[in-house]
Amino acid sequence: MYNFNIIQLMTLIEDGNGNRIEAMKNPLFVVACQDKVMKTSVVTIILLCLCALGGVQAQAIQQHDKFWDGKTLWTVDAIWDGTTVFMTASGEHYMTLKMVSGKSGEYTLEPYGDVPVVPIDGAKFGWRVQHIQHDGMNFLAVRKPSGEAMWTLVLTPDDVEDCQVQEAKLESELPSEVTSVALLNRHYLSKIPDKVELRLMRNEILARHGYRFQSKDLKEYFGQQHWYKPGNNNAAIRLSLIEQINVELIKSEEAVRNK
Repeated sequence: MYNFNIIQLMTLIEDGNGNRIEAMKNPLFVVACQDKVMKTSVVTIILLCLCALGGVQAQAIQQHDKFWDGKTLWTVDAIWDGTTVFMTASGEHYMTLKMVSGKSGEYTLEPYGDVPVVPIDGAKFGWRVQHIQHDGMNFLAVRKPSGEAMWTLVLTPDDVEDCQVQEAKLESELPSEVTSVALLNRHYLSKIPDKVELRLMRNEILARHGYRFQSKDLKEYFGQQHWYKPGNNNAAIRLSLIEQINVELIKSEEAVRNK
């Protein structure tokens, strides 16, 4: 597993009963792990100030690259002036990415001509898109202004039919068997019917690293799992890049369900 030294913020949030709830937050990858966030005071304490992403490399998108988002296969049809990436899907959908000057592997989601429709559900034009190579994988991560990943597209040599077979295989596995080893996508998460299950799925990633929960329901639920061994230092927990992005994707899907 890849470890990262990162900036972490520990936010202590008091609920309506005066109980304090912890929510770790990383400016690069939001790890927000507790849900009972209500009104009242928020006290932010800077715990760690080390920032380095070992093992992660930004990459340039190449013409003819194909990206699978769990439902649609996108193909890079053209790259204009070396800075603008034009992608299509089934000849009906279009996506344009503009390279950010001076930032390798950084793009923004831009409109195509006069077409006002954003090609990614829930995203907005101008949002950041990262092209990342990590542990043998190449993928795009669409990020909200807050920095959270909300959509992923994985580079693939396969055609649509093969991608669908792989997606079906992913869906046949138990969530606990894939969240730490496979990059999830929005379409996979949209098929999980219960947002309570999404919350448990997200927090299980942390629980398997020994995160000590403050929320009573999470403490009781994971306390019944034979593998759960809570540690004494939540700030020492390091998630892999895949785990961190999966946490963000699940959190984003939860937010959609709450609307």
